[in-house]
Amino acid sequence: MADSKFDIVIPDPNCLGGAAIEAKAETIGIGKTKLAVGRCFALSILAGLFIGCGALFMLLVKGGADGMPFAASQVLGGLCFSLGLITVIVAGAELFTGNSLMVCAAMSKKISWGALVKNWIIVWIGNLVGSLLLVFIIYFANSAGMNNGGVGAAMVAVASSKTGLAPSVIFFRGIMCNFLVCLAVWMGFAGKSVIDKIFTAIFPVMAFVACGFEHCVANMFFLPMGFVAQAAGFGDGGITIAGICCNIGIATIGNIVGGAVLVGLIYWLAYHKKEKAEAAAK
Repeated sequence: MADSKFDIVIPDPNCLGGAAIEAKAETIGIGKTKLAVGRCFALSILAGLFIGCGALFMLLVKGGADGMPFAASQVLGGLCFSLGLITVIVAGAELFTGNSLMVCAAMSKKISWGALVKNWIIVWIGNLVGSLLLVFIIYFANSAGMNNGGVGAAMVAVASSKTGLAPSVIFFRGIMCNFLVCLAVWMGFAGKSVIDKIFTAIFPVMAFVACGFEHCVANMFFLPMGFVAQAAGFGDGGITIAGICCNIGIATIGNIVGGAVLVGLIYWLAYHKKEKAEAAAK
């Protein structure tokens, strides 16, 4: 008989069903509240860096897309941006928008609302620190000067288009953005391999970027980067500190609604209460 330590274990290729995904979301939410503050903050900084790298990859496309049709440019930019969420999910990091799904554990009273809010605050701040750190690095790397300044012009143009939006538009675009992002995370919970997690992240992220929706963590990179590029002379988009703060603040609220309510809460209502009723009937 072969030694058991040499046996090859073939994982079950079937993805998790809806109820199992919801249960997993609760378990993951519990784990997030148990992270030490220092570890949580460090992982949040990494997520800010990861999402910022995806945003930079997108700006590279935008910086050379003059002759490309609008839809093609948007979709290609979204494909590049998906790098950010893929790295968060596969490598492991704490992303504020994805942590909206912790609402499942809070609704089941497996974590307190205070613990949820504490996690959100730490992660939001860590994401901001990571994003600003990347802005600092990219500025001195002179990435804005690529394509004869085309990338810098794209940095200014993207940031200007976002800070110029009406508050109500930012809010509703924020809702739709995190609705799609949290769907990507939720579907990633269903997968059992790295390929599963990568594949399920790509299309929702492509959709939200192509549609121009607002992601608060991405904007923590896009907007300061545009402001710095503007100051460096790559264009004048009228980007101000007040406009940056307004966009990120309103997008944050919209992202919470889109992720916590439209994904987390609705799936919790669909699956948790059904399981509870079935258990009581037995």
